[in-house]
Amino acid sequence: MPDSSDQFPHLSLRLVKEGIASVPLGGGGRVSATTLANRGDAGGHGSRLKASVDLITTNWKEEKEKRQEEGKPELPEAVSFILEVDPDLFDADDLKSLGIEVVADLEQGYIIGASADTDLSQLRGKIEKLIQEGKGKTKIPAIWEILEGTQRPEYILSDCLKAEWDRILEQQEYVVEVGISCIDIREQYSRCPKRKESESDEKYQKRINKWLGKHNLSPEDWDDLYSERTDQLQKFINQYNGEILQNIAGSEIGISRLSDSFSCRVRILGKGLKDLVLNFPYVFDVSEPDEFSVPLVTPNESELDRETFTLEAPDLNAPKVCVIDSGIQELHPKLRAAIDSAHSKSWVPGELDMTADYVRGGGHGTRVAGAILYPLGIPLTGRQQAICWIQNARILDGDNYLPTKLFPPKVLKEIVEFYYHRTKTRIFNHSVAGISPCRTQSMTSWAAEIDKLIWEKKGDVLFIVAAGNIAANTSFVTRPSIAAHMQAGRNYPDYLLSPSARVANPAQSFQALTVGSVSHGSYQNPPLRSIAEIDCPSAFSCTGLGIWDTIKPEVVEYGGDYVVDSTSSPSFSTPESVCPELVRSTLHGGTAVSADAVGTSFAAPKVAHIAAALAVEFPQESALFYRALIVQSARLPNWAHGSVEKLYQAIRMMGYGIPNAERALGNASNRVTLKVDGSECIRARQAKVYQVQIPKIFLSQGEGFDVLVEITLSYVAEPRRTRRHRRKYLSTWLDWTCSKRGEDPQVFLYRVLKILRFHHLLIRFWLLLIEIDCELGILFLCILHDSLKNQKLLEESEEGEGLFRWTLGKRKFKPDDNGQKRPLGIDGIVKELSRSNGTIQKDWAIVRSYDLREGFCIAVVGHEGWNKDPEATVPYSLIVSFEAVNSEISIYEAFVQVQQPLQVQEEIQLTVS
Repeated sequence: MPDSSDQFPHLSLRLVKEGIASVPLGGGGRVSATTLANRGDAGGHGSRLKASVDLITTNWKEEKEKRQEEGKPELPEAVSFILEVDPDLFDADDLKSLGIEVVADLEQGYIIGASADTDLSQLRGKIEKLIQEGKGKTKIPAIWEILEGTQRPEYILSDCLKAEWDRILEQQEYVVEVGISCIDIREQYSRCPKRKESESDEKYQKRINKWLGKHNLSPEDWDDLYSERTDQLQKFINQYNGEILQNIAGSEIGISRLSDSFSCRVRILGKGLKDLVLNFPYVFDVSEPDEFSVPLVTPNESELDRETFTLEAPDLNAPKVCVIDSGIQELHPKLRAAIDSAHSKSWVPGELDMTADYVRGGGHGTRVAGAILYPLGIPLTGRQQAICWIQNARILDGDNYLPTKLFPPKVLKEIVEFYYHRTKTRIFNHSVAGISPCRTQSMTSWAAEIDKLIWEKKGDVLFIVAAGNIAANTSFVTRPSIAAHMQAGRNYPDYLLSPSARVANPAQSFQALTVGSVSHGSYQNPPLRSIAEIDCPSAFSCTGLGIWDTIKPEVVEYGGDYVVDSTSSPSFSTPESVCPELVRSTLHGGTAVSADAVGTSFAAPKVAHIAAALAVEFPQESALFYRALIVQSARLPNWAHGSVEKLYQAIRMMGYGIPNAERALGNASNRVTLKVDGSECIRARQAKVYQVQIPKIFLSQGEGFDVLVEITLSYVAEPRRTRRHRRKYLSTWLDWTCSKRGEDPQVFLYRVLKILRFHHLLIRFWLLLIEIDCELGILFLCILHDSLKNQKLLEESEEGEGLFRWTLGKRKFKPDDNGQKRPLGIDGIVKELSRSNGTIQKDWAIVRSYDLREGFCIAVVGHEGWNKDPEATVPYSLIVSFEAVNSEISIYEAFVQVQQPLQVQEEIQLTVS
């Protein structure tokens, strides 16, 4: 193991300032021309909405009577509809005041709503008030249109089901995954009134009692609502001779719960499926179960004798890595010393007592387990102590498929609960992925469950997942094979940038660490040749961007490549020189070690090895900290820096690059890392400022030297599946920013907290003004628009002149009102990408040493997501590294001397009144 952690340990990054803003960061939204027109024509707009409400409620009553006459299943007593709203101004949660539940907050301003008030009396009352008064404090003009629910299939079906919708056969059975909205009523407590400044106990308690009396909530309401809706769904499905599929034990239905919804896998007739999608008021997502493909294996008999090598058991308190896969050959001579056999468990239906790896051709889970222990290959001789214990959680059958009866979210929850609580297992390797590109508009139940499990453990669980593979010869509806790409003239690596190459479910998970594959070797024996060169993306490796433009995969490891004989009609093979050396199952014969299989499945466990090494070195730190260090250690290969276009493509295909255990664990004389561990927490509207002090050596090297600066932020937050935007999917979202040249920490904090405060107040004033005089309000808006535009351009220009020229930056190109992309204010070299979209945010820049002489500050900033509780916090970890590009220049000891403890000053409260 590298000893850099002993010689050059990571240093602590010091918090020097923190503050919280009294109004939400970001201020008010931009008002569209449509909303303005609706305000100017309040009577006409209100009349149109009222007509829509009348039609929807009337049709609902008629449909209810018709269903009773036809003997169709009873539906929940709620009317369902779709609203089109101003996406920049209207908050979906405002519908609660109108008696409307948000079933799904969709993209482009569409919301699926449902209301137990089947007359929509509260909404109707607001509309009538708008018609009568022509003004008033109402957001009704921001509701552009109210549509009947007949358009629901367009918004809730997966792409595959949408394409098959018109061909659904009424009497044919279908197995689908269904998401049902069910808001955790306990979340409503977060809206309980907060104490005002100088408010007496008596007055505050009076307001609390009034609020509680109005809402009449109890902690049991969530379970009651959940039970009610699962019963309603089950009765509905049963009447179509269907069922909610049970979990493996068969004693209860397999349902996965989040704070806003639950999901399950159901078997139902085609006519019932159509009725469910069109009429069940609380359904927000219907998709087909994932399919799986078996990787290509070309048996290669190894002639090397490894019988003289011995694996020794790890320390008793060594970390555990749970392999969620096809089982493991636990008595394999290269594995058995590290297997925690006492906790091996199978979730495969009908095979609950069978934990071996029954996959023919050398197994799958056995290879994965070996890659965790031997990321660089199996030694020929000697002895080696295993770095961790391997735990065996079998979920794939003997054909390497996930059984239909296994609902992934449910089984993952059971696995994490079993291992985390019994053995404190924190690292889970999940080299299982579907064959189709992940969806980009809504998070699947599988990926969302991973996000939820990580959140529930406050980032102390790390899921390492495979990015997924493109099959060599077999094409699927949404995933053409490599052969199909080549035959269509889409050459490597161009096809890896197509939407069909996108990472597979559940690799889009916001809070898992997704791993792609790169080639470790090349093969040339005409006409045979490997597709990828060394350190280039493997021909089969799925790529990014992920959901909501996140960088996926975050890292890559060596998972092999394919060899072809031509591009016009290729035949594929996997000779030893392009395959990673892996432990192989001998259950069906063959050698114990071979190099004959490729895939992202075998790249992911090599990253799990680094995570295990970090757990050995930092046993008290959270897994959130491990994730940050792994990404911080990653580097793109040299070819990626040949041009901006190559850099963009490399990040799309390889994320942040190939991680390095030495850089993750420690430093060197020319490199230093400053850290904030994963126990630090932050609230929405809060900023925490960390100061980096620069040693004098940066001023005494003649003309200076190049320094690589890298910053990584890693955080976790609570997910919600019914929200289809990263800022709404998460309870709180974070980003980071750096101070300008010579900017004082106090000034920097104030600048971070005050951004858009003035904008917020101006927009509030405009909303008041337009209610008094519409024409005067519109005139003021024109002046306000020009003012905000000019001020924003100035702010963006100033930010672009900061200390660093980042590779990614906080912003990316966005079309302006004329559809043009303007570069002003974009602070990254790769202008098509942003570092800020995911829960792992890394950026890097090269600067001259003398530009750092005054030091600088980094602010971690919390922003409000769906959680309105001002006291809610999320954990994060922050890593900052400096490396002298010239390895002969020593900087580590100088940083040790200068990083003196800095006193944290009193929290600053900015009040805008």
